[in-house]
Amino acid sequence: MNKALANLEPQISCTEVIEVIQEHLPALYFTFGRRRTETLAEELSRQWDFLNMEEKQQARQLIRQAEEKNPGLFYLRRENLRRFLYQGIGYHHAGLSPALKDLVERLYESRLIYVLFCTETFAVGVNFPAASTVFDSCRKWDGRVFRNLHNREFFQMAGRSGRRGYDETGRVFVCLDQRFPEQTAFYEEDKMEPVQGRLMITPNTVLNLLHWKNEAEIKTFLEKNLATYQNNKEMRHIKQEILKLEAELVKPEGAFCTVRRTPACQLERFKLRQELNYLSRRKNRHSLMAKERKKEIFSLLKIERQKCNDKKCRQTEKKIKKITEKISFFNRQANYLSKNIREYEQEFTQVLELLRQLGFIKGRELLPRGLFALNIHVQEILVTELIFSGLLLEVPPAEAVAILAGIDYQPGRDERVVKGNMPIKQITTLKNHLLHYGVPEHFCLWSPLPGPLACAWYEGASFAALLQLSNLQEGDIFSLLRREIDLLRQIERAAVNDPIVTQFAQNLRYKLDRDEVAITGL
Repeated sequence: MNKALANLEPQISCTEVIEVIQEHLPALYFTFGRRRTETLAEELSRQWDFLNMEEKQQARQLIRQAEEKNPGLFYLRRENLRRFLYQGIGYHHAGLSPALKDLVERLYESRLIYVLFCTETFAVGVNFPAASTVFDSCRKWDGRVFRNLHNREFFQMAGRSGRRGYDETGRVFVCLDQRFPEQTAFYEEDKMEPVQGRLMITPNTVLNLLHWKNEAEIKTFLEKNLATYQNNKEMRHIKQEILKLEAELVKPEGAFCTVRRTPACQLERFKLRQELNYLSRRKNRHSLMAKERKKEIFSLLKIERQKCNDKKCRQTEKKIKKITEKISFFNRQANYLSKNIREYEQEFTQVLELLRQLGFIKGRELLPRGLFALNIHVQEILVTELIFSGLLLEVPPAEAVAILAGIDYQPGRDERVVKGNMPIKQITTLKNHLLHYGVPEHFCLWSPLPGPLACAWYEGASFAALLQLSNLQEGDIFSLLRREIDLLRQIERAAVNDPIVTQFAQNLRYKLDRDEVAITGL
């Protein structure tokens, strides 16, 4: 299917964009921020209503059915979305509850949303094509810096344009910003960035390799994974490039005359004059070494200059410099890759030794801690120590729920939750003990922030009450509770031979897995 690409005027409003492309709807309007999707939907709703009376009736029926299945679906924060949907406008991002995302997707699929403002997650794993896709920007925050979209990211989203059987051409519209003219250096499908493999050596990885593989198989696993294969392939390519450049470096040498690198050579005399200027600066002029060197340079410059056309020599020297810089660049890449190639075996050995020191393994044998952690797939060491230290079973169940909610949780800089009354001294002491013992920070990630939310939910609070306790969006709260429920399932499997721990984890899970959080099929 053909794709047509058009650039819209910089800093154009979304209302003006839709005015321009109204013959090519429905459109997916990609933005790079949750709040931005809502802001643009609000802006568009002030001037556009895409649904006729029959379509409004269909939308009303789907919305009513969704609300009957999920009371409080829109809550106080999403009343504006209900209004937008009646106008054929929607927004979709990870902060929405799964039930609300499902409703928006069903309305879009039923052709009752003409403009859907969405983040890039909508382009991943969801097959909802559009007549057009619009890019609010081609820059995004990647967690560290603002940068331009990569080719792969751009085409993943742009590829949603064009509906098979409806559109002969899929149209892509991009709003460009005058402040970032480099966005006009446009995207090319033949320059897609390759998928890069990255093997993560976690305690669970090491324990599973020890449990299921022999030494030879472990060695093969570490040496022949995708990441290592890609590194080795890239290393071979780099070495070939270096050989080619070194061969090119030999050719220009014959272009120089016999006086090269002597005071008779014009190029050498130019370098000597540069050095003389440097030595004549105020900070150097009183130095004894500088005075001696200046005398030496004056003496060299008295030698008669070779009368020749030095233009060719200058060009040749520039060519040599450029080749030398390329060789240096490839050598740096080769050094970096060689470190990465060795990294996996080193990481494996380091984690293996750590597990031995912590009493998870003895030789190749998995001890009770190791057998437990074999079935845990997130923060294995911290979770295992919470169980084996008895800490999790000693505290009240509500506090245990609060502790588990913080496992592997990394709060955003603007996230806020009303503080609860649960003490966190014990878990903090345990974490500090592990850090002191040499456990890396990323193997014992824990945050107190989500604890009060999980505790309130465990004690029977409504989902609306959780929203009142924090500024987290409903999708984020849903995700943190579902993650905890999944962790409790892992603990149940890991403690299969310990009925007390199994029953304890099961009781917590049953009380968390309810109402909005227990949506069927999700």
